[in-house]
Amino acid sequence: MTTPNTPFTAIYTQWLESFRAMLPGCAPAGPAEELTPKQEQAAANQEWEDEGGSIKPPAEQKPGVEPGPKLPL
Repeated sequence: MTTPNTPFTAIYTQWLESFRAMLPGCAPAGPAEELTPKQEQAAANQEWEDEGGSIKPPAEQKPGVEPGPKLPL
């Protein structure tokens, strides 16, 4: 039975890359995804709605009815 003649540095490099991939922020960057303007707008709208915003305009209020005071958070 013969063992493969792999240099130690090649094995160590593979091990080091797999270990770094487990650490947050050290993984190699994946391919950058280019978004179309329509996709960018949809992502921005979704993020804004997730933060509590609304894309639709507020409903019309009845005359003579004042909105209540906003509570500070």
